[in-house]
Amino acid sequence: MYDYLVVGAGAVGMATAYHIKRLSPSSRVLVVDQHPGVGMGDTAKSAAAFRTIFTSWINRTLAKTSVGFYREVQNSGYDLGMRHVGYLFLVPRENEATMRAVAHELIKAGTPVELYDKMDIPIRTRVSEDEEAREMGLPDVSVALLVKEAGIIDPERLVRYYYEKYVEAGGEVMFGVKVESVKFSPKRPIGIPGEPFPWQDARVAGVETSAGPLEAKNVIFATGAWTEMLMDAAGFGLPIKPRKRQVFVVKASGELGDLLRAGLADREYAPMIILPRGIYVRPEPVEESFWIGVSDRRRYGFEENPEPEEELWRFGIYPVLTKYVPLFEGKTPHNAWAGHYDENVVDYQPIVDRLAEGLYVAAGTSGSGIMKADAVGRIAASLALGLEKAELHGGMVVDSAVLKKTRCFEEERLVI
Repeated sequence: MYDYLVVGAGAVGMATAYHIKRLSPSSRVLVVDQHPGVGMGDTAKSAAAFRTIFTSWINRTLAKTSVGFYREVQNSGYDLGMRHVGYLFLVPRENEATMRAVAHELIKAGTPVELYDKMDIPIRTRVSEDEEAREMGLPDVSVALLVKEAGIIDPERLVRYYYEKYVEAGGEVMFGVKVESVKFSPKRPIGIPGEPFPWQDARVAGVETSAGPLEAKNVIFATGAWTEMLMDAAGFGLPIKPRKRQVFVVKASGELGDLLRAGLADREYAPMIILPRGIYVRPEPVEESFWIGVSDRRRYGFEENPEPEEELWRFGIYPVLTKYVPLFEGKTPHNAWAGHYDENVVDYQPIVDRLAEGLYVAAGTSGSGIMKADAVGRIAASLALGLEKAELHGGMVVDSAVLKKTRCFEEERLVI
């Protein structure tokens, strides 16, 4: 019988398991994952960028404390592949007033951001002079906002860190085992087959898996895009839906190599560039390449083995990308992959909640799982341990129920 069983060995699951062992060293903890190793689901497919600048306090809190912890780990000598290259938002004229107001608020608060009316990197801002761009309805860029406390990280190294520390603390793992359902047992059994019945008080007893039943007093589902299916089957409806996301990799050869090394604000490498229409261009210095994707409004749905779509590159990304960054003209991806976001369709914030006695969920990170994994893991661990408060990195304290599914947060204004 395990005290805590965490389903999912991605960044959120491993952070949760690690913090449970940190806070309760004597507890017997097991992490179960269907993949053959740690972080082999959507964590490995993440674009893995981070920023700490947001307009809503919950985003700021989750991201800033998590990134602060990663920075501490990086500075201790454990290489997480962190590079503070920054985020560069290219702002259309229609959004200029809003973005300047946001920037003014951030600067007034002492936040390191910069506004650029002109930049020394090869980005075309007046696309309206191009006939195709006009037909596509692409807007001119009137200003660019550089967020300095932002950058990229290696998701595999991050999840490996949590895994190693968790195992060192005595945590157990079981890979290659698929969790199929949640097991419940009556608090006061009467010995009749089929228990618990609707009129009986019940609590979690463990999970059914492809390798047989596993008994646990508490089960935490950190299952990302799989959460909707698993919780629906258990009778708990959550506003979390999977949405396919894709990354295309283009080699930074020739002039693109110069762009890769065109850092702003004394940074060594180019920032992560956020183009209009939701397209991002992420530098990958180790591979000498760019990772490129788009936040497209595609249908929700889960794919067991998602594959990248060449049509999305040809018709959804390339035409826009090349109008704003002409250096990509004629370039084709040499690699690509696809995974899922687990989107909270209400407010796009994580859900960490107690659904029944002994049953918890930590999911719905909506594309920011890497960025916020440490804070989400600390909150999930505190909630599962029955603590009223969760202490985040740096000493900030929040209610353990701060991310419950019935909360209400302010709308984020600085979005991709």
